[in-house]
Amino acid sequence: MNEFAILIGFFLAVVGCITGLGYVLMNRGGGTAAIDTPPASFKETLKNFGALVPKRSQHVDHYRQLLSNAGYRHPDALTTFFGIKAASILGFACVLALVSLIAAGDSTGVVMAVMAGAGIGHLLPDRILRATHTRRDNYLRSSLPVALELMILGLEAGQGLDSVIAETARELDATHPELAEEFNLVLMEILASRSRQEALRGLAERNSEQEVKRIAQVLIDGDRFGTGLASALRNQLRFLRTRMRQSAQEQARKVSVKLVFPIFFLIFPAILLVTLGPAVILVFNALAKMLAI
Repeated sequence: MNEFAILIGFFLAVVGCITGLGYVLMNRGGGTAAIDTPPASFKETLKNFGALVPKRSQHVDHYRQLLSNAGYRHPDALTTFFGIKAASILGFACVLALVSLIAAGDSTGVVMAVMAGAGIGHLLPDRILRATHTRRDNYLRSSLPVALELMILGLEAGQGLDSVIAETARELDATHPELAEEFNLVLMEILASRSRQEALRGLAERNSEQEVKRIAQVLIDGDRFGTGLASALRNQLRFLRTRMRQSAQEQARKVSVKLVFPIFFLIFPAILLVTLGPAVILVFNALAKMLAI
């Protein structure tokens, strides 16, 4: 009965916290009008929740750069991410505390369960964001050879750099949308009265992929000094393909080393069992007969 009362009390406490938090979020605008118009979507709720989270300036700059590198450039992306982080901490803490109460039957491990859940909820959004960031960098890197070939063909045909970037973005929109989005942002900044060098410098600042930074720097130097961009991009394309080939060869050489562990722990015991098993059985039978005599 005591354990059941603890469980009911914990459930009521969680419901009370969620209800109070929802009341605060709906009344941020003040008056009864805010109560009559709750958040329009779950994303809006997370954004409002993230606005209440205290933030440090260094954390804000760090996460803003990470979100930009991962492709989240919306003005509310940072606030929404902090809301997701806070909701993840509360959710995992409550779930693990409830599991601890049900499994252990007492409240001795609830504090450790809450701390473990808060730690998992704090780290999980960061890991997902970094994984998204890494995956987007890989997509951009794999898209660059095709984009450079298209740009070289356009420049050798006599087109200007702006029209080459526009044609490349249009051709890559279906197959490589990440790089096409970056080129479209460059064109939009140029149309918004920014200089071409500033737009290309913004391309390098928005992304952490080193190859994208190199391509942007090559285009900036070519636009500044008036050098032939086609030859410079061709050299960059040759260097990029050589580097990708070397990376593939490196990964192929690592396969033999990575196969040591599954072979040793999974395949090798089965081979020993098949090859030495009958011999071991015969030896034991022979020893048993000798000892019996």
